[in-house]
Amino acid sequence: MIIERDGVALHVVAEGDGDAVILLHGHTLDLRVWDEIAPALIGKGYRVVRYDQRGHGRSGSPPSGYRWGDHAADLAAVIEHLAPAAAHVVGLSKGGGIALELAVRRPELIRGLALIGPLVPDAPLSDELVASFKALAKVIRAEGPGAASGDVWLANPLIASAAALPGARERLEAMLRTFPAGEYLAVVRDAPDRDWKLTDRLDEITVPAVVVRGEHEVRDLVSSAELLATSLPSAYLVIVPSSGHLVPLEQPVATVAALTAFLAFESQ
Repeated sequence: MIIERDGVALHVVAEGDGDAVILLHGHTLDLRVWDEIAPALIGKGYRVVRYDQRGHGRSGSPPSGYRWGDHAADLAAVIEHLAPAAAHVVGLSKGGGIALELAVRRPELIRGLALIGPLVPDAPLSDELVASFKALAKVIRAEGPGAASGDVWLANPLIASAAALPGARERLEAMLRTFPAGEYLAVVRDAPDRDWKLTDRLDEITVPAVVVRGEHEVRDLVSSAELLATSLPSAYLVIVPSSGHLVPLEQPVATVAALTAFLAFESQ
């Protein structure tokens, strides 16, 4: 189905019945990253909603509007269309940052947060990781969106661990080949849409939360996971063995176990 917000068409898949669980993919990926996770959650009795974020997958790629607030407003629109009440929100990487942003801006829409390898808005990143994002942007702008499926991104520490796994690599390449790269190719630079830092407001997010990271997560995001586990008032940390950053691709069984345990805990 298509949900439109502010002129942007969001490609959404909703399956199952029960309490709504929204799954947010990471940057450069799309809703297919949850292909092994969604059926298991549906089988547990949840209504599972996935969508391609703006500039990703089959959703629209507008010429501007890629700020945290734009993504949070898209998420709010999806919840308001498909969840009769507040939703459980699961965010991978940048998807975790979007979930956090909405939890501050519209807390009434969030029932609980599962943050997997979360990228925390306003948390500092190392020069090395920032440089890797700039290298990807440079290649995409020079060679087009399909360049995201090349060696520059597949060798990135955020991706490389999953890309080394047969099966997972093919799924990654399929998503990256169709990545529209909306924000990299946008012709308008977005002005900031807030004058506060999310890292200063983490104590306002009081809903139950689980922070999940791989045993071999990159250093920057290990720090982010620790920040959230200690700063969110109702959070706990799960470390998944033998996984890097993309836990749902690398360890889907462990991902389902962590999510179902958290959702059952929330319901008590």
